[in-house]
Amino acid sequence: MAAIPLVEGDLRWVFPDLVEVEAVLTVLRLAEARVERLAGRLGRPGAGLVFDHLPGAPYAGLSALAEFEEVAFHVHVSLPRDPHRNVLRPPPPWQVEGEISVRCDAIRDCGRHEIESVGSAHDTPLDAADGVLTVAGWLLDRGTAQPHASWRKRDVLSRHR
Repeated sequence: MAAIPLVEGDLRWVFPDLVEVEAVLTVLRLAEARVERLAGRLGRPGAGLVFDHLPGAPYAGLSALAEFEEVAFHVHVSLPRDPHRNVLRPPPPWQVEGEISVRCDAIRDCGRHEIESVGSAHDTPLDAADGVLTVAGWLLDRGTAQPHASWRKRDVLSRHR
């Protein structure tokens, strides 16, 4: 899977029937700036919004990540999935999700442990972009509201077996 920066990709990978490209792009740039501001406060430059694109695939996800040591702040837009077959289906709705997670600290590392999350479904591309902006603001607020070490302390799966 290729991570393609927002400015180098095609919004139609996420929003296939998009007409108002500039309006959606404007809102997504605001969201990107919020995630980059959070990454800057964490002391690590962020990549901004990137398309999660499989070459040759007609669709892509859109995400941004700000990380500091073991803590990750992530926003993601994805296409809906058929709940019975777990395969992508054409939008709408678009799923916008935000997550704060920590790296597993057990002997057998299982990946990431979710600490907090938010999610919503959106019926239009502009509404989905507004959802990304809202989640990016939530991540910025949460990421600057408490010391970074406090996120590890909230991991209920810490040192699990």
